[in-house]
Order: sequence, then structure tokens, then C-alpha cells
Amino acid sequence: MAEPKALRRDARDNAAKLRAAALDVFLTKGLDAPIQEIAKAAGVSVGTLYNRFGTREGLIDAVIPDVAGARLQALGAAVMAKPTVKERLRTFVHGMIDLQHQDPALNDAVLRRYPDAVALLGVCDVSARLGQDLVREAHREGALSADFTEDDLFGLLWLSGTASRDPAAPPGWRRLLERALDSALT
Repeated sequence: MAEPKALRRDARDNAAKLRAAALDVFLTKGLDAPIQEIAKAAGVSVGTLYNRFGTREGLIDAVIPDVAGARLQALGAAVMAKPTVKERLRTFVHGMIDLQHQDPALNDAVLRRYPDAVALLGVCDVSARLGQDLVREAHREGALSADFTEDDLFGLLWLSGTASRDPAAPPGWRRLLERALDSALT
């Protein structure tokens, strides 16, 4: 099998400019930001963007997994530092809500809006497993209502992500989610 051909310097520079522009635009506007805006910010054509990364998902996977992974890993460490499962579950939910609200790209990742961004989904799966484990542990310890399921947890996070992106969302949406969690904790 032939070795992959090394990129010319200008092609490497264009790819680096595209990565930097994509990271900035995605983190500011979310993963559905216009590709044309990213290409323009990088000073290249949309054709160059697609030539380098293939698809939007290819570009997402080139720039977002490391950032999302670091943020989710920091949340995971904060969660696991709590002494009780009830505190861990609260920290997880509140931390995820905060991340979704503050970071449009991470919100899109958590909502799995781009399922073909495989590397990003892998990063999100780690946090999803943490949430599932917390629900199971809380059930075992009797700290969570038996009828609150893993699906309920992800439903709360989906509602949070949807509301945080919608300027017309009622101002009390976060309080309602907190009440739902409070009522499930025993």
C-alpha cells in the first residue's frame, strides 16, 4: 500500500486556518453554523474546505472532539469528587445543563444533532455512560425514585439543550428541570 502523499505547505496552512476558523465559529454559533462563514473566516473557498475535510461532520470531528472531551472530562472529574451518589447525580445534571447553555457546539453534540460525526459521538458516549451509571447507582442506593429511568435523565438533558438554544423558551425552563430532578431524588 502506498504512503499517503504529504500535503503541500499551502494546503497544510489552509487546513490549519480552516481548523482555527471552524473551532471559533462552531464554539460561538454551534455546529450548524454556515460552512460559508467558516471558509470566509479562514480566507479560503468552500471547495477547499470540502476538499480538506469532506463533509461538515468531517470538519466537526477534526476540531470539536478534543474541546468537548476536555470539558466533559472536567465535568466527570467534578462529578466523581462528590461524596454521595445524590450529589454526583445533581452535579452531573447541573453541569450538563450549564455546559449546554454556555457552549452551543457542545449542546449540539449532546443533542446528537450530527450523528455522522463519529469521533464526537464517541466523546459524548463517555458522558452518557457516566449518566447511566449514576442513575443505576442511585437506584441501588435508594437515592432515586425507581420510576426515574436513564431515558428520563436524557430527556431532561434534551429539554435543557432544546430550551437553551431557543430564544423564545419560557424563562423558567431551568427551574422546571431542577424541580423534576428534585422530585425524583429521594
